[in-house]
Amino acid sequence: MRLIFRTFLRTPLENALQCARGDFLLLILRRRDSTLRMSFLMGFTITCVLVLTGKSFAVSASASVKKGNTLYHQGKYDEALKYYHEAEVEMPDSDLVNFNTGTALYRKGDYEKAIKAFSKALLSDNPDIEARAAYNIGNSKFRLGKLKENTDLASAINLYREALDYYKRAIELNQDDTNAKYNHEFVEKELKVLLDKLKQQQEKDQKGVQQNQEQKQQEQKQRGAEQGEEKKEQQKGESLKPAESPKPQQHQQKEMSEEEARMILDRYNQQDRPLGNLNRGARKRYYPPVLKDW
Repeated sequence: MRLIFRTFLRTPLENALQCARGDFLLLILRRRDSTLRMSFLMGFTITCVLVLTGKSFAVSASASVKKGNTLYHQGKYDEALKYYHEAEVEMPDSDLVNFNTGTALYRKGDYEKAIKAFSKALLSDNPDIEARAAYNIGNSKFRLGKLKENTDLASAINLYREALDYYKRAIELNQDDTNAKYNHEFVEKELKVLLDKLKQQQEKDQKGVQQNQEQKQQEQKQRGAEQGEEKKEQQKGESLKPAESPKPQQHQQKEMSEEEARMILDRYNQQDRPLGNLNRGARKRYYPPVLKDW
């Protein structure tokens, strides 16, 4: 059978502020020394003033706590806190005021501030208030961890462990505290559930990291194979290309222009032209006159 967390909270303590009382024994000085008698009366007067002043502060704080408790039981936690704060101003070290402030904050769901207030009450010299404060801190730690269970599993686990420590302290202070024992058992089982959940999450994360690494390695292998195929195809394509004709040398004669061709042709015609007129008759041969032998 699954346990159910007991939401039972140590409610605000009723008005238990005890004012310091001055029980004075008036000594009848039978000595005749008026100076001693005057000193005693002055000291007695000062002591009475201090006691009465402390009593008036205590009465005022007590009234504020009483009003705050009434509002608390009506579910008006914000208004109750106002009166608790008024009492805290007058008696900042009051374990009862700090404890009651913590209960109102807990009911509002402000568990972090509630823990601070209960921690102050935990310093009490009264074992009953100390046990109540320890129990309520355990409840606050558990509630705070529950809120973080789905967002910060590690923090929730730490808070559950801290809650167990405070339940143990409450049990040590009050062996008859059945609620503290019950909640300790409940939170202990809840902690085990979270530890199993954390283990599964870590295994899942580790598996995911391993899968990512394997996927990256596979992608690198595939990329390398594709690059190798591309290189082979490129080399194959280059081997099938026809040989390129050699480029004409730079010193090869450039194509002559039309003007240059005409000039060369004219020069050639001039060289092959006869020096004489080809249509003129053949030149008669000259024979010297024959001398007659007379």
